[in-house]
Amino acid sequence: ANDYFLNILAGNGFDRARNRADFDEASKDWTLLAQNIVYADVDGNIAIRPTGKVPIRDDSKIPLGHLGNGTLPYNGSNGEGEWIGYIPFEDLPNSLNPNQKYLASANQIVAGPEYNSYFLQNEYADGYRARRINELLMNAADGSISIESMKTIQNDVNSTAARAFIPELIEVIYDYYGPMPPTKINNVLTVLESWQFVMDKEEAAPTIYRKWRDYFQDFTFNDEKETYNFTARTRIVVLEYLMKENESSHWFDNVSTPLKIETRNETMILALDATIDWLESFYGSDNPSTWRWGDLHQLYFSSLTRLDPLSKGPYEADGEGYTINPARVNIDNGVGIARGGASERLILDFSNLNNSLSVIPSGQRGLSNSKHYSDQLEQLFLQGKYHYQYFTNTLYNFPTSSIESQLFFFPTGG
Repeated sequence: ANDYFLNILAGNGFDRARNRADFDEASKDWTLLAQNIVYADVDGNIAIRPTGKVPIRDDSKIPLGHLGNGTLPYNGSNGEGEWIGYIPFEDLPNSLNPNQKYLASANQIVAGPEYNSYFLQNEYADGYRARRINELLMNAADGSISIESMKTIQNDVNSTAARAFIPELIEVIYDYYGPMPPTKINNVLTVLESWQFVMDKEEAAPTIYRKWRDYFQDFTFNDEKETYNFTARTRIVVLEYLMKENESSHWFDNVSTPLKIETRNETMILALDATIDWLESFYGSDNPSTWRWGDLHQLYFSSLTRLDPLSKGPYEADGEGYTINPARVNIDNGVGIARGGASERLILDFSNLNNSLSVIPSGQRGLSNSKHYSDQLEQLFLQGKYHYQYFTNTLYNFPTSSIESQLFFFPTGG
């Protein structure tokens, strides 16, 4: 059967599922585009499982040193890495009613090192959003989770990435300069030391952190990229590991300066110097308190037509790519415009489904002259607010106070 058709069958199966067994059976048909699919029911059961066809490769002809997992090219002329089947559905990792009493998915790795049955993939998110979600849910795992607390979690902009990097930078500044750093460094240090790692658009610390992190990443990896002509993507979670666990790593040395060996601390300080110079130039001020994050970090909601009159923004925005409420930008050349993020926020109340909430970053209608074209954006989405998401089995059970208009479809012909 065509994979597209099977996905339709899976969707129909999810809609009709009455228990976990029905859910699992429908999941078998979701073969196109691997997804983490979550399950919850009125009996209090929760589950999650990755779906999709994940190939098993023949590694009998793979040369020594080849990863053998599909990451690198194969010599197809002699049958290297041929697909010999797919991971059986029953062998894909999954979880049902874990002891932690919750499940969370934020594009992080789907299984830990204890899962060694098959290679799944290696293109996962760095895990900072998942760290924060786990932190908040673990603290609330005693049953204190409510609709209001879920609103707070979904709109959270506390950066665990910043929390991983900034204390290390502060320690290095004192190690490098002693108790009395130069004035420019000390002014930045004052801002960072009072920061609670919230990526608030009104604050300056997020700006300093993000620009410094970019320079630190570039100064660590770009010299090797340019010298050895490779373009592999470098992850900040790898940078975090090197910074904390391998201070003497050769990556911190600049290979383009063969007469000098740069250390981790020197690279971090060089990145801070470059950050200060760049921000002073961009903001036209040497006062770090004026370096507002919202001036650099903005959201733009583009119409499918890509026409500016039909699009919305830009809007100054909290958050970053590694916060629960995400907005990833590139600020290499100035203002960063995020064109992606949460496509919907949904909170389901299984004790009363008509008490559920949702919001989308636009509106309910695609007609630009409609008052509902983008009314959810400014009135709700950008303010962290929601509207009720009713689940009624007939029109007559829908709250009459919320009915604005009705559209009826009548069949024609015999």
